[in-house]
Parts: sequence; structure tokens; C-alpha cells
Amino acid sequence: MNITLETSEYKSTSLSAPAAWLKEVARPFVIRWWMWIILVISPAYMIWFFTKSSLEDRVNRNIERFNEASSVSKVGPKTNSDSSYRVGYALGKLTLIATGNPLFLLATSLLLIALLQLQYRYLFQVLFERDALGQRVYWLLMIGIWLMLEVLLAVWIGKKGSQQGYQWTLANSFVLLNIGYSLLMSWGKSRRRQLTLIQQRTQAELDALKAQVNPHFLFNSLNNIYGTALLEDSPRTAESIQQLSGIVRYVMEESRLQTTNIQRELRFIDDFVELQRIRLPNQDNIDISTTIEWDEKPAQIVPLLLNPLIENAFKYGISIQYPCFVRIRLQVQKGTLKLITENSILPRTDLEKGTGLGLANVRQRLALAYPERHTLRVEENDKQFRVELTINL
Repeated sequence: MNITLETSEYKSTSLSAPAAWLKEVARPFVIRWWMWIILVISPAYMIWFFTKSSLEDRVNRNIERFNEASSVSKVGPKTNSDSSYRVGYALGKLTLIATGNPLFLLATSLLLIALLQLQYRYLFQVLFERDALGQRVYWLLMIGIWLMLEVLLAVWIGKKGSQQGYQWTLANSFVLLNIGYSLLMSWGKSRRRQLTLIQQRTQAELDALKAQVNPHFLFNSLNNIYGTALLEDSPRTAESIQQLSGIVRYVMEESRLQTTNIQRELRFIDDFVELQRIRLPNQDNIDISTTIEWDEKPAQIVPLLLNPLIENAFKYGISIQYPCFVRIRLQVQKGTLKLITENSILPRTDLEKGTGLGLANVRQRLALAYPERHTLRVEENDKQFRVELTINL
């Protein structure tokens, strides 16, 4: 009994190994490289197929067989026939007389699919979807491909096949298939992108609704703590709570807006810095300097855009144990905002090191809100971390 069980387990393992290899190695490889695999195998098979007899010989030999065996070909399409019928007739006739082989037909079909995908990936997406100039270049390339196919196919299928217009039918069909396939794929990608945006917007709305559940509770709690601090004669605590309440209210109200008044944003930053001053101990080793200048000309800014930079300066530049500093200079003049934050670099453990997510978030928001209208420079040395941001509001 024991031997039987061991043998059964061994067979099960040996059978599962190929299946696991197919699933974990072969399948991902084929999915990733299927287009290039087809572009290698299909032409190789077609070259081998035509080594036995050329396409011109097959066309000439099978035209007579097709005309004798096909009742449709005896009549043939009349000159005043519908164009779609003529195209279908020509394609069907050409397929039969040129191949007569199902495997060749499969290789041709797979090659056509791979060529369509190749054209979509490296021509349509790179040129047509880029800009107006790319679209013009794409159409010129399609015309060039059509002319090249006309010449090559005329030579390839020979005189007798050319007299029946097969090269014209194939060239037109190939170019139209490429354009139609690319437009269909582009529409599908655009549709998927729209659905994704709708889902993200719906999720954002749900998150916003969830965030609105407890604001009244939060403000009421802060007011209660503020009143308690006054009764207990703790002015520093009361001031901190008042600053925090204003910051939370600003975040709740302004985060829903696309832009906000620059005056409100500057006041928020001033309150945030003041809250940091209040929470930190009054020690000689901590140096905090802030300069905020505004020419009082109206301007709009994306709310809470600057705060991650200032918050990071305090988060990573302040220590109770070591000499440290944070310097913030913010200037808004003639519609141009310039922010410079400088903070000391302190020895930290791996757990205390930054992830860079805050700075990455600022970069992304700047790219979306102020494309070609901002510069962001980050400099770092052994003693100081410096960020300089300029925005044309």
C-alpha cells in the first residue's frame, strides 16, 4: 500500500510540473510576445510553402481550375455589379487559387492579424494619436504603403493575375483593414479610459461623502476642548486648538474646489506655520524663519498645493536633539508665485526616512494644473534640503 501511494504521488508531481510550466512560463511568454512569434513563424512557413512552386505558377495553374469548377466564376461579376460583391468575389477567388491549403490560409490570417497589431502599436499610436502633424504623417505613410503594395503584388502574382486586378483588391483591402482596425482599437481604448474615469469619479464622490460624515463632530469636539483649555487657564493649548480648527475647516472647504483665492491660501500657510511654532518647544537649537510677501493683486491657486512642501520641511528638518532649522520664503508678485523651503538634514533611521510620496504628489498636481507654467527644483547636500518652486498663476 505504501509503495502504491508513493508511486501515485510521483506521477501526480510529474504531471503537474509541465502544467505549472505552461501556466507560469509559457503562457505569459506567449501573451507578451505573440505578435513577434507570428511575424517569425508565419512568413517562414509561407516561404517554405512557395519553395515547392511560386505564387505566380499557382495563380496561373489554379485560375483555370477555379473557372472550370466554380459556377460563380463562369458567370463572373459583371462590370456594373455592386462593388462589395466584386471585392468579395475577388478575395474569395484569390484565396482559393493562391493557396488551396488550409494551413497556409491559417498562417496568412495570423500574419494579417499580427501586421494589423504591429501597425496599430508602432504607427497609429505613435503618430495618429499624438497630434495633428502626426495624423498627416500617418495618412502619407498609408498612401505610401498602398502604392508599394500595388507594385510588389503586381510583380509577385504575375501578369495573368495582375490582369484580373488582384493586386488592386489586396492592396486596398489591406490598407482599409489597417485603418479600420486601428480606429476600432483606438475607440475601445478611449471607451475603457472613459469608464475608468467614471469609476474613479464615482469612488471619489463616495469618499467625499464619507469624509463629510464626521466634520460637525470634529469641530464640536475641538470647540469643547478649546473651552476646557480656557477654563483651565492654558492659553497656549487654547491657541493651538484654535489654529488647528481653522486649518481643518480650510482643508474641508477648499479641498473640494479647483482653485481658491491666493489670500486664503497664504493665510492657511501662515496658520500652519504658526501651529508648528506652537507645538515645538522654545529651544535655542531650533531656528524657524518665515517670510510671506504678497502684492495684494487678485490671483487664484490650486488649494493645498504648497502645503506638502512646507510640511515636509518641518517633518524632516526639525529635531529636539540636534541643531536644526526651517526657512520658508513665499512671494507672490505680478501673478508669479515663488516658494523656497530650506531645512536641515538630520541623522535618521530607516523608519524615519521619507518615501518621496509628498513630493511626487506635488509634481503630479503641478503637471496637471500648471503645464509649461511652473518650475520645480530640488537640491540636496549633506547639510541642507532645498526646494524652489515657481508658478505662473
